[in-house]
Amino acid sequence: MAKLLTDQEFQRFSELQQKQASFTITPDEADELRDIVARAQKKRDDRANAMQTVETAIAQFEIAPEELFTAEQIADAARNFGLIPATRKERVLPPSLTFNGKTHQWTTRALPEEIRTPLFEAFEGGQSVKAFIATPKDAARCAATIARLEKETGARYGEAWLEELALTRGQIDDALAKLAA
Repeated sequence: MAKLLTDQEFQRFSELQQKQASFTITPDEADELRDIVARAQKKRDDRANAMQTVETAIAQFEIAPEELFTAEQIADAARNFGLIPATRKERVLPPSLTFNGKTHQWTTRALPEEIRTPLFEAFEGGQSVKAFIATPKDAARCAATIARLEKETGARYGEAWLEELALTRGQIDDALAKLAA
């Protein structure tokens, strides 16, 4: 009912309801309360009639939802009403490196020296680091690995080695931007 009343009407409605609940309402105030409720019901009925008219016109002229709303608006409404699940934040796995048969995930902690030293030496020496990358087909994780190496060493990975990993400079720059954020 609150949506059908103005702020002033709703405030007065609440006051009168409290008086009615405590049996201190006067006959004039009871009439005023009935009038407020009647106006709210009329607005509800008018809105229902208007909605029915719109629904009839949509059906009559075979208007598709896409003609009235953008795909984003439709998806938002579907999510709000629970028709489709809310989008989940895309989960990005950290870079994964392998050396001497051991796999290491490069999280916020530093890599163990047993892999860090040879990896950084190869990278700074301008060599390929493809052998160290545990998931070479995962472009996002590869880009994150190279971006992190570039950030920590200050060196740039060679274009030929980027092609070997099927990466572009743009992917590396995007991964660097995500690292900075």
